[in-house]
Amino acid sequence: MGMRVGGSGNAWASQNQAVGNWQQKQSSVKALFTSLQTGDLATAQKAYASLSAGSTDAKANSPMAQIGKALQSGDLATAQSVAQTMLKDRTTSASNSVATASKVDVMV
Repeated sequence: MGMRVGGSGNAWASQNQAVGNWQQKQSSVKALFTSLQTGDLATAQKAYASLSAGSTDAKANSPMAQIGKALQSGDLATAQSVAQTMLKDRTTSASNSVATASKVDVMV
């Protein structure tokens, strides 16, 4: 008896492709922020180009779009400043989430 568990082969292939795309984006984001941190303009430009290739979901005034515009014009300082703000906001947001979760735990 051949019973198939899961989905069709096409569904698995599609999921594997999505995971691969996500991993590639993660790698590009890491390369972008690392190159900005080290002050490597050329590598940051390449990483941003890789990250934004085929992507239409960046909003015109989003921090990532601001980084892209700065890198396109060769303005490393602005790209670094926006990236630092993004990381600071992310850290603050994560800290607030942990604090909120702790308050909820105490209330339960």
